[in-house]
Amino acid sequence: MEFRQIVAFHGPNRWSGVPTLEVLVDLGALRTWRSSADPSMVARLLSWLPALDDPPQQAPSQGGNEPPQASFHKLAEHGLPLADVLKRVTCVLEAAAGTPPEYSRCEETLDGASCRVTFQFEEESLGRACLETARLCVQAALADAAFDAPAEIRKLVDLADDVRLGPSTRAILRAAATRGIPCRRMTGGSLVQLGEGAKQHRIWTAETDQTGSIGEDIAQDKELTKLLLRQVGVPVPDGRVAETAEEACQVAREIGFPVVTKPQNANHGAGISFDLMNCESITQAFDLALHENKAGSTGVIVEQFAQGPAHRLLVVGDRLIAATRGQSDVVVGNGHSTIAELMDEENRDPRRGANYTDKLCKMSLNEAARLRLKRQGLTSDSVPEVGQEIIVCVNGDLTTDETDEVHPAVAERAVLAAQTIGLNIAGMDVIAEDIGRPLEEQGGVIIEVNAGPSLSMHVEPLYGHPQPVGDAIVELMFPGGEDGRIPIVGIAGGSEASQIGLLIAGLLRKLGRRVGIALGCEISVDGQRPYVLRGSDQDRIRSLLLHPRVEAAIFESQSTEALAIGLGCERCDVAVLTNLAAAGPLTSIDGVLPLVHAVPPEGAAIIPATAPHIDQLLSACRGHTLLYSTAGETARLRDHQARGGRVAFFLHDSLILGTGPNAFFMPLKGIESPGPIVREHLLPAVAAAWSAGVPVELLRDILARTGL
Repeated sequence: MEFRQIVAFHGPNRWSGVPTLEVLVDLGALRTWRSSADPSMVARLLSWLPALDDPPQQAPSQGGNEPPQASFHKLAEHGLPLADVLKRVTCVLEAAAGTPPEYSRCEETLDGASCRVTFQFEEESLGRACLETARLCVQAALADAAFDAPAEIRKLVDLADDVRLGPSTRAILRAAATRGIPCRRMTGGSLVQLGEGAKQHRIWTAETDQTGSIGEDIAQDKELTKLLLRQVGVPVPDGRVAETAEEACQVAREIGFPVVTKPQNANHGAGISFDLMNCESITQAFDLALHENKAGSTGVIVEQFAQGPAHRLLVVGDRLIAATRGQSDVVVGNGHSTIAELMDEENRDPRRGANYTDKLCKMSLNEAARLRLKRQGLTSDSVPEVGQEIIVCVNGDLTTDETDEVHPAVAERAVLAAQTIGLNIAGMDVIAEDIGRPLEEQGGVIIEVNAGPSLSMHVEPLYGHPQPVGDAIVELMFPGGEDGRIPIVGIAGGSEASQIGLLIAGLLRKLGRRVGIALGCEISVDGQRPYVLRGSDQDRIRSLLLHPRVEAAIFESQSTEALAIGLGCERCDVAVLTNLAAAGPLTSIDGVLPLVHAVPPEGAAIIPATAPHIDQLLSACRGHTLLYSTAGETARLRDHQARGGRVAFFLHDSLILGTGPNAFFMPLKGIESPGPIVREHLLPAVAAAWSAGVPVELLRDILARTGL
């Protein structure tokens, strides 16, 4: 089994409307292999990957060719080709890595010598890795060889953690997708654009383009944060920065033992020591905290040790959205195992891992843990008695949702803290015995305010209910149900595409829209000097959607490029197909399918009534279809309109737009150049503008006044 060619389409393509890997598979002598003749191979696959028997998570609208209800063993009994088995295993591995595909397909090439396997991917490198692992798995099953499925899946999960967006960002993107807001990852990191053109916003993990940089800087300075919070009446722990271990001991005497030491500038709880009861322990903890300081920061914070569990409160805008309670890392003695052995046993819990997406972190015998054991008179080799609880780390994982338990006064203090620091999204680290009581009543304190807080403990708490934190952040950026979309019009065809694009732009401007147009290598945005952008159509399309002034985007799609690499945007509200017959027998259909696949259910495809393969084009479009003809009202148009479709045609000196039983007449007597070329271009342009939301009355008025 050899992969002759792998092509990655990062946008709508000839196969589907989602990012797709296309793999040309040469099966060689296994071309005639069928699963029904090798039940032992199927049994091996199912023993390694039981999820193969789960129904495929496939969206019918994406063009998959498998019955949604079919399980693997049922299909195998009827005789699956090996390429279909490879496709199914690949999809299961993608799901195991956290990226279940909604589209997959397998078909033989025309010569029958090989097969094309296509499937959706989220990140190209992860999709390729799942494909390669699937090949190893299938080959091992054929040869009755060993295959360590858990180990291979773990490799894929680890790769997914490296290349995918993090759980905080994904939570926001899921909420945006539910609202129909388009999203695009802008770099290999966590910078993501939500919305398009003039309606866009950006996020970087749990920070938005509205998050103040001054607030971020203040939050990184823990002492300044406490000073500001204390001045507005938010309870914070007593303490200050010490430059030496001796000064740290003096601070502890002033505020009273026990105390906490922590770096003046660090992240993720690094270098923090809790419940220090004497100067000896402070001296040891001081060096640890000093070492964890970021470059340029000196000194160690010494502050009172507040009693109670840790809580993380999330504030978005002017509301408390979620709260999660933490737990300490604890091992329980059995009378014969050392502390190190007990920790190893805890770390075998499958929920624990080294990745930030794991439910629980691995227990670690780091320097802070060793110092804590030492203060208890223990080492990692100590053997606790039966039932004896040993706290290895005070600030362990945040595990339990407690949003409904937060007292209103605590929520008010959290919101006040975020506003005082100047953050629109903030994570509050709170120490309190009971989050259901006001902080002041119990000596509870806010110990930190975090910019760009992690959302994972709220999205997928180990215990309790998930909270809609992504929805709250999306609403903050797009209030009142806004979807961040601008009209996008794509035009495929020959030389007439540019003229049609300019006509559409003129019509959209009548709505007061600032239009951006990409025709050839030139980009023109209203109010800005045209500029040349070399590269691909994808580059130019994305530049329009990135431009902060564009309120409507129009682009030309070259069939050869769309066929080779796909489309540069995930959605095209109106796809205009022009003279397809002139584009050649292959690209006349395959080259425009990416554009058609990009049309959303509420969008429209404008198609010549004489287009080749028109039935395939109509069936491939998820949105509305409008057929147009310069030859007048044809039988094809009448049939299409009778079936509920839209039509456009010329009748004498009028342009007719029809939908269902309705027809709208637009006199063309005022058009100064009524030649056949202008009329031919005007028909799809008016149809596209109508489909993009320009009212019929306005179109009629424009045509009457020749104001294009």
